Order: sequence, then C-alpha cells, then structure tokens
Amino acid sequence: MEQLTAPESEVILQRLEALVTELEHDPSVYTFYLFVLVAEAFAGTKPPLATLAHIRRCVTLAHRMRAIRAVFLPAGSPWNPLTALVDLLHAEATRLTTLYGVVRPACRTRSREFRRAFHAAFTHATGKVYQTYGPVKTAKERTTITAWWDEALRTALAQFQAAGTAETLDAVLACLPAWADRHHERWGPRGWREPAPPEVMQRLTDYLRVCEACLGSIAQLARAAVADAPVVERAQVAPAIEQAYATQLHPLRAQLSALPRPKDVPKAQHAQLRKDRAQLQQALDALLRTQEAEITRQVKQRSTARHKLATLVKLVQGYPETLLRKVGKASVDVLPRIIWIYDFERQGDDDWRTAKRDARRFVRQVRQARAAAGEAP
Repeated sequence: MEQLTAPESEVILQRLEALVTELEHDPSVYTFYLFVLVAEAFAGTKPPLATLAHIRRCVTLAHRMRAIRAVFLPAGSPWNPLTALVDLLHAEATRLTTLYGVVRPACRTRSREFRRAFHAAFTHATGKVYQTYGPVKTAKERTTITAWWDEALRTALAQFQAAGTAETLDAVLACLPAWADRHHERWGPRGWREPAPPEVMQRLTDYLRVCEACLGSIAQLARAAVADAPVVERAQVAPAIEQAYATQLHPLRAQLSALPRPKDVPKAQHAQLRKDRAQLQQALDALLRTQEAEITRQVKQRSTARHKLATLVKLVQGYPETLLRKVGKASVDVLPRIIWIYDFERQGDDDWRTAKRDARRFVRQVRQARAAAGEAP
C-alpha cells in the first residue's frame, strides 16, 4: 500500500470536494463515476496521520454524497457511511473496556450495576421495560437513553478526575461502550436516520477527551498486572489439579487392582470379569481426560489473560494517534463504497471508460508531482 504525504492527501481531498460541488450543481454520470474512481484510488493508499480537520472533511463529503447518490440510485442498496464510523467508535470503546476488564474484573460488576440503574431510569421515565432490540424507539425514548448515558459518563469522568482511583476509573470504562453505542438512534418514525457530520465529530472528540484523561492510569494498571502475571506453564498448573482429582482417581485404580486375574476365577466368570474391567477402565480414562482438559483450560485461560494484558499495554501506547489514523482511514474507505462498480459490467459504457482514464491520469499527476519534488534541489 503506497504511503501518501500530507500535501498529496490535500490535493486528492480538494479534487473530491470539487467533484462533489460539481455534482451538486450539475449531476452527471461521468462526474459520479470519476468521484468513485478517485475515491477508490485514495482508499487504496496509506494516508498520513489523520487530523480532526481531515476526518471532518471526509465525513462532510460522505454526507453530501448521500443526497447525490439518491439522484442516481433512488432504489439502490443502503449506503450508511456515517453510521459505519459511529460503529467503529463503538467497537473501539468495547475493545478497550474488554481488555481493561482483564486488569480490573470489578469493571464488569460496575457495568452490570450501570445497566440495572439505566433500566430502572428508563422504565421510570417512559413507563416501558427497556429492550435492546425491539420496536422502534420514540423520540422521548431515544432522548432518555442518550441523556442518561451522557450524564453517567460525564459524572464518572468528573469523579475520576477528582479522585484518580481505580474504582472511579472502573466506572468510566464501564460506561464507555454503552455511551458509544447509539443504535437506538438509527431508526425513527420516518425510517432510517443517518447521523449528521457534527454529531459524528462531536462523538469522536468526546471519546478522545475521555481516552486522554484515562490512558495514563490504564497504562499503569496494565503494566503492573503484566508484571504480576508470569508466564504459565503446564508444570505449574498440573500438581494442584492432579491433587484435586486424586480423590476420584484413587478408588477407581484400587478397584481395578482388586479385580482377580482370569486364571484365578472359573472360566464361566471370564465374560463378567472382562465387562467389569472394561467399565472401570472406561471410567478411569474419562476421568483422566477430564483432568487433562481442566489443566489445558487453566493454562489457556491464564495465557490468554496475560496476552490480553500485553495487548492492552500496547494499545494504550499512542492510542489517540492510532485511533485518529484508524478513523481517518475508515472515513476515506467508506467513500468508494457509495456504489459497487464491477469493471467487466461497464465495458461498453463511454462515461465509465472516460472517467476511468481521467482518474488514472489524475493519480499519475499526483505521483509525478511527488517525484518532481523529490528530484528538485
């Protein structure tokens, strides 16, 4: 994937904005194709570190193109670029909280407490039982959900900034995924509701503000947890489990040893003797398999926990920059998805061929400008 410089990214963004403006004043299939193809070339590169201004411009482009797309594809499949960015923020918040929950299991308890309090508040405000997935929420219900989680996160963050304890940090992380999840706002009485660019940017800004306030403490807790969680080997786990299962294994082995040998019993009892021995051996083997499975489970569980702790340590290092890069890349990637274009289906389309040629020429000019700048003294 080719790395773009900031000036090259700016040139491409300006070209996309000019195409959108042209489409708003004079919609044409050629310009529509050209926008998609230039955006596709942009998405196929590795842009520089995104800024909030860069993301805002891409979000605004996507918002403006939704109205233009409806002109060319009134019955087309859904294209919800801003919802995709909101879902990305929710996924990031969920990942951060899940990894933090390995360091502080109490965070999961706090999350359950928050949800119980939210359900009670929702019922008190609306007179209904809250359902995560169910009928379309009314305007009052949507407002109640959003306001409650906004206030919960605001209060938890203020308490953490005042006290700085692990318990108050648990509350912030417990609120974060539910606060970032705005699926209740997607559907209204008039159908699907796509968030506006200011809403997306405000949510991203608030999420970054929360992360910047908490990341230092999260990193300290994660590093301490990694130091206290040594690498677990089978030999460290097996003795305790084998001792726990010994009380069940010993009687079975004693019964097997107590069975008489075939030569010591009449031939008529050999069949019953084989049957008894087989039953005891099967029970012993099953218990040994259960013991081995428990050893493997505990080794895997502790190794997975240590891996998650190490992942959290890496995640919080430069997390705001990583998040901006990820959201910036996603804000570019959603643009060419405005329509699924297959080249072989457009072979006889003159507008398509012309737009493809012009898009390639534009990308080539951007690369040549870089090469010329690199050769200049």
